[in-house]
Amino acid sequence: MKTIFSKKSAVVLTMICMIAIVISSCKKNNNDVIVEGNANLRVVNSVQGSNPQDFYQRDTKLTTSAVAYGESSNFLTAQAGASTISFRNSGSTTANVTANVGIKTNASYTVFYYSNAAGGAQINGYEEDNTAPASGKSKVRFINVGSALTNSINVVAAGGASLTTGLTFGYGSVYTTIDANTALNVTVLGSATSTAISGATFASGKIYTIWFDAASTTTANYHVIVQN
Repeated sequence: MKTIFSKKSAVVLTMICMIAIVISSCKKNNNDVIVEGNANLRVVNSVQGSNPQDFYQRDTKLTTSAVAYGESSNFLTAQAGASTISFRNSGSTTANVTANVGIKTNASYTVFYYSNAAGGAQINGYEEDNTAPASGKSKVRFINVGSALTNSINVVAAGGASLTTGLTFGYGSVYTTIDANTALNVTVLGSATSTAISGATFASGKIYTIWFDAASTTTANYHVIVQN
């Protein structure tokens, strides 16, 4: 799963990220060429108890309204290439977290404001695949930003097919195609508690990002973003 910047660096960041490469969440991908132009960024506030957030590229505010916890913006047009992005409390000039990033021309990203286990603010961005699935199918990926969860996340479709296994904090899965109206079951490794996602969530021809935070240390709470 491609991100704006590296998972390794994201782990140690609290207030400032200093990276400017597009890589995968598992390994570096040095074949991507950064070319200036425009890109689309969808920003998400996943920090429970946080103030609504404004999103900036350099010193330009891109959000027209602040993004509250659990919400995501519409696509924001950002300049591709190397630049600085940040989240700030609504109306504030002080950044909660800043990242120097490389953004690909014409790409689309979901960019998360989230926190680590120590409560430090972080940014991570996950490139979107907006190619629609076939009729009768849905496409879905999963992102774990639940720092309070004690273990990784497993997602299984009704019927027992595994969609993602061992999804750890800060990582996103690849996209998976499922039948529309397929119910899902989410568990935290080692926990007897499961979270059900209704099959009615998944419509034919639609693409979804489902992100997880923590309802408790052993129970994942899910949020749905419809990409198209």
